[in-house]
Amino acid sequence: MNQIKKLLPKLMIANFGIMAFSQVYFLLPMYLSDKGITDPGAVGWILGAFFFASTFPRPFLAYLVEALPLRRLVFAASFLCFSAGVGIVCSKAVVPLIFWRLLAGLGFGLFLVALTTYQTFVIPEEVRGSAFALITVGSIFPFIVVLPAGDFMLHRGMGGLYIWLAPLMALVCAFVSLTLRPAKRGQKQEKENWGSWRELLSLKLVKGYLVSAVIYGLTDAAIISVTSLAMEKDLPPSAFMVPFAWGALLIRLLGFKILDIVPKGILASLVIGVNAIGLIGAALASNNLIFGVSGLIYGIGVGIGFPLYLALVGEVAPRHLRPKATALAWFLLDGCYFVTPIIFGYLSEFLGASGAFRALPIFLLAAASPVYFFCWRSLVKKELQR
Repeated sequence: MNQIKKLLPKLMIANFGIMAFSQVYFLLPMYLSDKGITDPGAVGWILGAFFFASTFPRPFLAYLVEALPLRRLVFAASFLCFSAGVGIVCSKAVVPLIFWRLLAGLGFGLFLVALTTYQTFVIPEEVRGSAFALITVGSIFPFIVVLPAGDFMLHRGMGGLYIWLAPLMALVCAFVSLTLRPAKRGQKQEKENWGSWRELLSLKLVKGYLVSAVIYGLTDAAIISVTSLAMEKDLPPSAFMVPFAWGALLIRLLGFKILDIVPKGILASLVIGVNAIGLIGAALASNNLIFGVSGLIYGIGVGIGFPLYLALVGEVAPRHLRPKATALAWFLLDGCYFVTPIIFGYLSEFLGASGAFRALPIFLLAAASPVYFFCWRSLVKKELQR
């Protein structure tokens, strides 16, 4: 257990670095606007390209995770992110930006699959929920530190400095990857029998997880379009982002035990509703206060939901199927990040950003209750019998 305590800060920093690399680009519409790229469709494709590349290779990345040392994969992914970040710095047109965003997404996806699988191997099952919650505290700090810094730079005409934040965060990831200890994957026989996709997808709990993860992922991915919403309302994006970050941070620091106490199936449905309410509030906000309160509510939902859906991989899949299950989980969650900005981009052309921001969350709020009954009720029964 002492080794786990020593490892947690490293995993927190790794999560901070890779999420900062991704999240700093949430402000990309402001940067692109300064560069003369303002078409909502083009901006949507530039934003979505990253998540396309981080999502669709995920099932194939599982084979790399099974075959190669995880520490090497994490380092290679960090270097790929750094190279793509430099490419984005040097690009001024839509097509090159889409290309480098695709490469950045590939590195981001590989990093997350390798690191999450590493965590499922090195963290004992009895503390997995709370440990994942603490580790993902690192993914919240970019909203408190990096995004406000980027927002400040862009509003002060320092876009050239802002765009270098992402490559810098990739270097942080590379450094941390060199400090991780090897992950023990089990006995030799287990290494040679990772199971098949058919076996994984035949599990009832996995099927329920897939549906629930997509619904949750759509609420989670909406964060990337908050900047466009703020621009339409003439509100600073940080008015939503900073309270969001503090809500997520505090619930993970003060309430991380919730994931080990409350049945995860109940929480998996509840966070969908909480996220949707926060997004609807943001769409209706007319000032910084309402915008900030909506961000706080949304942050509480994401603060629980993000580590919850990662920890659920260990609940729905046996050990020999976890590399594939982890890749599939990230495939779905990041797939929503690819689809959502494109949907919002085109809906905004007809409904405006506020109208688009109301339409999808209302549907997702209505879906929260059916998700529990059709996806998670059987898992809750098992958890209560333990």
